[in-house]
Amino acid sequence: MSTIPIRREEITPEWLERMLASAGACVISSLRFELMTGNNPLLSQLFRVRVEYSKRTSEHPDVVIVKIPPYDETVRIKEAGYGPYVAELGSYRLLESYYGGSIARMYGAEEDHNERTTCFVFEDLGVLPAGQKYAKVDIGIARSTLEFMATFHARFWRDEALGESEWVKDDDWAFLFNQDPADSAIGWSVIKDDERFDKTGGLVVAGEYLGAGLVKLRDAMRSRPLTLTHNDFHQGNILLRETSDGTQPVIIDWQMPAYSGGTNDLAKFMMTAVPFEILAEHESELVAHYVDRLIAGGVTGYSFDECWRDYRRAQVGTFGNYAISCYETSPDGGLIESSGDSTHAVIKALTLADPAELKEFLP
Repeated sequence: MSTIPIRREEITPEWLERMLASAGACVISSLRFELMTGNNPLLSQLFRVRVEYSKRTSEHPDVVIVKIPPYDETVRIKEAGYGPYVAELGSYRLLESYYGGSIARMYGAEEDHNERTTCFVFEDLGVLPAGQKYAKVDIGIARSTLEFMATFHARFWRDEALGESEWVKDDDWAFLFNQDPADSAIGWSVIKDDERFDKTGGLVVAGEYLGAGLVKLRDAMRSRPLTLTHNDFHQGNILLRETSDGTQPVIIDWQMPAYSGGTNDLAKFMMTAVPFEILAEHESELVAHYVDRLIAGGVTGYSFDECWRDYRRAQVGTFGNYAISCYETSPDGGLIESSGDSTHAVIKALTLADPAELKEFLP
């Protein structure tokens, strides 16, 4: 049996008092739970918890987010084998200096060392307006997000000791999340036959490259400088914090960190989170801003031209990853497109790439 909460009923006032000890001693009189939308109970359970106190300090929050692993033992142990729980805890321990800023404050966490599962108590960043699925990213938010990305990339640039950590995935795993490159070619065949997608720009070049070509791309991308990467930097993992200095992006769900090329994060963010209209007008400017912030963080020997090449290559890798999961089998045995918002954004983003340039960059 798990030694940490795996059911809502196990999130008790007494347990939460211990988890909030970093904010000082408190006594909780009652809790009110709200199951959060968008959570995947096969990976983790998310609850927004409203807290009533009989004793507190000014540091104690009125609302927290509690994240616990699945209650089903078979599912929980299976998922733990992939390492998301220890990986998220490792990331938060490493990035403590960013608490309450570019990542959510973690009030407390508890591990089950035998199961390698973990539960967390995070600050609540509020809810999105009704009808809004993702945080709205404008040019200012895009630049701020890239500044944070470059800051933590620069901090762990070529940190080989980090690459030896058990909770961090390696560069090869991060490429396609260790999936079969051949499956991406099937996804492209589905996308190519779907009349909803405009097959222009670099999209066709990238699509026809999918499949066995991704093995060569993975090998070529091994030459990139490695650093700590979030590895799942898509639009759904970006929230916003309102501060006295304005709106600040906050990056959540650090469950798949990898010691990999920073352009993995750069490509996924630019393709899924930056609105197409902004990407069309400011793409090279935003990549240059990322490089400038790397240099400001102490990174040397990595030019804009090198980053741009690695960014374009990472875009194709990102496309390959989404293509693998963008289809399903219909009742009559055929293949149908079944992807979501991020996949469609990735497809559209590649229409901006210059085909000749992309051919030059692909090995």
